[in-house]
Amino acid sequence: MKAKIKRVIEKGKTFLVTTHIDPDGDAIGSAFAFALALESLGKEATVYLKDKVPYRYEFLPGPDRVVHTLPDGEYDAVFVLDCGSLFRVGDGHERIAAPGRPVINIDHHDTNDHFGGINLVDSGASSTGEIIYRVLKSLGVKTDPDIAVNLYTAVFTDTGSLRYDNTSLAAFKLCEEMVKAGVEPASVAKMVYENHPKERFLLLGEVLCTLSTYDERIAVARVTSDMFEKTGTNREFADGFVEVIKEIRGVEVAVLIREINKHLHKISMRAKGTVDVAAICNAFGGGGHKNAAGCRIEGTMSETEEKLLQALRLKEAG
Repeated sequence: MKAKIKRVIEKGKTFLVTTHIDPDGDAIGSAFAFALALESLGKEATVYLKDKVPYRYEFLPGPDRVVHTLPDGEYDAVFVLDCGSLFRVGDGHERIAAPGRPVINIDHHDTNDHFGGINLVDSGASSTGEIIYRVLKSLGVKTDPDIAVNLYTAVFTDTGSLRYDNTSLAAFKLCEEMVKAGVEPASVAKMVYENHPKERFLLLGEVLCTLSTYDERIAVARVTSDMFEKTGTNREFADGFVEVIKEIRGVEVAVLIREINKHLHKISMRAKGTVDVAAICNAFGGGGHKNAAGCRIEGTMSETEEKLLQALRLKEAG
């Protein structure tokens, strides 16, 4: 598969690189690293992000062109990274798969639906960044400090600071190589985890006041538009809150329900037991990994919570 990708890159000149909405560290790091690598090969690379770069990843060095409106230009190929389904790119995703334009799907989610003409999907990889690293090695790309910090951040964040079950020997080796290339681990950790605005903690206080537990094994918290308005924040300030909830002793599944509007909610789920939250989110049109997944559910806040609880109870009963 890497050989096919190499041929596409060698034949082409201009490329579009994109990833999913609400991008995380793996999405941003992988997209930026890959685009920088293409530029180092003398290619033109444009990164399309439906949403702006979250504040905690603004320190990452990016390519020459990052756009937030899907461009209409002609591209020799489109690389879609860290997306289980093409629609996860966001509005206008249908225009990406234009007739005659190769779409290369590079991902590590086991719920990936193999939407590309070329699909490099490895659910055993710690992150999409790890797969990108392998691709860059096959292309003979030199890992300069800018590429290295993006790849390191991709792996570091998607493994939960190298403490999730997906933290493999390959992940450690990649991080070692990136440090040799110039990455300062303490600096990355500080920017990602110790550089939050005060308003984030005001929002967290509001969210924790909504915390409910069920059978002491399921924890649910909620984020509403009113909370954002009250604290002067937005959705990116709530990134990572589900991880805080997961830290509760005895809790096996943590759920954060974020209001998009009164009848649509974004769900983030984390597990540290035997429950496969990816399977649950997949049933609602989302996806992810066994221990970390997300989806969107239509309905009021209470209706959404009840749907989730019912799905969790059925899963446990099964």
